[in-house]
Amino acid sequence: MANVPHEALHHIFREEPALFSKAMSHILQEEFPEVRGVAVLNSDLTEIKPLARYADTVLKVDTDEGAEIIVIEPQTGTSKKKLRSWAYYIAYLENKYELPVSLMVVTPCAKTADWARRPIILGPKRRPSLRVLPLVLGPDNTPFITDPETAAEDIVLAVFAALTHRLDPDIEKALNPLAIALGGLDETTARFFAEFTSVGLGDGCAYTAWKRIIMTMTYPYASRLRDDFKAEGLEEGREEGREEGREEGRIKGRAEIVIMLLDARGVEYTDADRKRIMGCTNLDTLAYWAVRAASVERIEELFEF
Repeated sequence: MANVPHEALHHIFREEPALFSKAMSHILQEEFPEVRGVAVLNSDLTEIKPLARYADTVLKVDTDEGAEIIVIEPQTGTSKKKLRSWAYYIAYLENKYELPVSLMVVTPCAKTADWARRPIILGPKRRPSLRVLPLVLGPDNTPFITDPETAAEDIVLAVFAALTHRLDPDIEKALNPLAIALGGLDETTARFFAEFTSVGLGDGCAYTAWKRIIMTMTYPYASRLRDDFKAEGLEEGREEGREEGREEGRIKGRAEIVIMLLDARGVEYTDADRKRIMGCTNLDTLAYWAVRAASVERIEELFEF
């Protein structure tokens, strides 16, 4: 089953492709030419034989200096196999599109970020054949935004920063100003990013902190989330027991989040699609769909795994 926080870390770049450019200049201090347009490319890098290879997010950017491709890969741990996959992605895309390719790794783990920054060297030790230098965004270089005004200056970056720092024990210090900053947006946009944050944080301590914050908010965008949290049976002070009812509430709440995100983005779906979503009883699947609903253009893409 898909790792939902993992999915959120790269799908946010599809929702706001210009985020990579901001990350390049503001976080990585990398010079990048002025971007004139961004398109999401098919991330299926499989060739004729059935060895499936999928990059997470692949963007084609048109700049003042010509077109380039950015591969965005979330990573939560170390993997020698993944290093070879990343080298394959770059070589394949360079060959297919005849454009320069950069690899950007995003991770909520400081140790993983340190590992990913090391040059990837492939070939014999006596004379390597290939050297890859990833760009890496992690909790050690992504800003920890604790001021509502700073968060309001760039909501997408603030959401991404919160998801990147979701493992930080002080994450509530970043989530609270984000919730306040969302209150300055129109209700539809604020609700969208609040829902995206909700599913992107996963089911750990960060999600519990986010729930606690939203339950105290009086902004219009928070009303639906409060109802969903209540339906999940997660609000504080709820009597113990009734586990079955609590589970049913969580399932219904997540299914409604998927529908809400699709509606907010104007993605068309049939009655059969709605029934499939509302009839799903797997919380992990519903959370995965919620993240995908933030970026898909067609309802068929939502159900792809």
